[in-house]
Amino acid sequence: MGEEGLETKYPDPIIWLEENSNDKYAVTDGTTTGFLGPNGVFGNRPRAALISLVRNSELNGIMRSMRQLEYRWNRKYQYPWIFFNDEPFSEEFKASTRNLTTADCYYEVVPKEHWSLPEWIDEGRFMNSLEYLGTIGVGKGWLVSYHHMCRWNSGFFYKHPFLKDYDWYWRVHYFCDIDYDVFRFMHDNNMKYGFNMNILDDARSFPSLWERTRNFAQAHPHLIHPESDMSWLLDPEAGGEYNNCQFFSNFEIGSLNFWRGEGNEAYFNWLDRAGGFYYERFGDAPVHTLSVAMFVPKRDIWFFRDIGYQHSINEHCPPHREGKCSCQPTRLDANFYKLVPLQSPQRKPVDTCIRLFLGGEWLSKKEGWTMEGERAFGGDGYHGYVLQGDEVEG
Repeated sequence: MGEEGLETKYPDPIIWLEENSNDKYAVTDGTTTGFLGPNGVFGNRPRAALISLVRNSELNGIMRSMRQLEYRWNRKYQYPWIFFNDEPFSEEFKASTRNLTTADCYYEVVPKEHWSLPEWIDEGRFMNSLEYLGTIGVGKGWLVSYHHMCRWNSGFFYKHPFLKDYDWYWRVHYFCDIDYDVFRFMHDNNMKYGFNMNILDDARSFPSLWERTRNFAQAHPHLIHPESDMSWLLDPEAGGEYNNCQFFSNFEIGSLNFWRGEGNEAYFNWLDRAGGFYYERFGDAPVHTLSVAMFVPKRDIWFFRDIGYQHSINEHCPPHREGKCSCQPTRLDANFYKLVPLQSPQRKPVDTCIRLFLGGEWLSKKEGWTMEGERAFGGDGYHGYVLQGDEVEG
């Protein structure tokens, strides 16, 4: 029988979770047979690591994150920690972090060429842009190091030589007990990218990003995945322009091999040569979001609703995990526009970003509800959904 009539069968992540939770793959004795790190043998475990770009001065913050993640998850799974910095780590930093885990820790310096102005950037124009971004109040847009960081997170972290033997990574912040191997979950279900917040970004940071992305897609149609779904990122009431939704990439679990792929590399280089990481403030969150949307089918993107996370004013805490999370449950739509200044005239889509991504029944509104009616009584216009996101699954 020819393959033409065969239907492609994809993994079912829900069934996987039902069959592989209760710490089925945990390392209960604190050792892992067959896992020796980047220069050894990984056995049948995913080649994965917990990674963090962090400075010596941020030691207290990373220690808080490590304590959470080690207590709630990694003490059972023993994945290595890899810390990156644009300068050598202090002995205090190394000793303090090693003291918090029985897993291996590695301390790597970002190559200078990945943390400096590329030769095609006009330094004078860049200095002017820093002043302008600071004047209009774009978050950290006046800091030279922040531009380097956004560029590194967008297109260089996965190229670091130390990660060459790894396939998966987790950018860490943490709140909840997890009773399954998240890396094995990603691997076994062919996932490429995982997130737990999908929110609006401040569009003043990247005024040319969508135009450059659209031009890239038109110039490289052969690189776009045939099952790419960009519809949830486009605003039909604004002529199909980018709606500024983004996966909030301070938390992300993903495939390093995806970022190393031809499509993402071509896209990053296209943006990089245009100078948007310096003349504007292209962030890794919208860049990652647009790349994932172009090159990954939606079924290979996972919403980690069950993992709590906080970064600055944005916090995600799942419902119905009492006793498992050290946070108070948040609404599904709670963080939708927190990054957009109150006085900003930026247009918001008619539905929240996470609901646009989820689609289907998540977009259904209560009978008789209208956005205008809610706003007339002081609401923000985003409380009319039938499903609130905290329903108990039956």
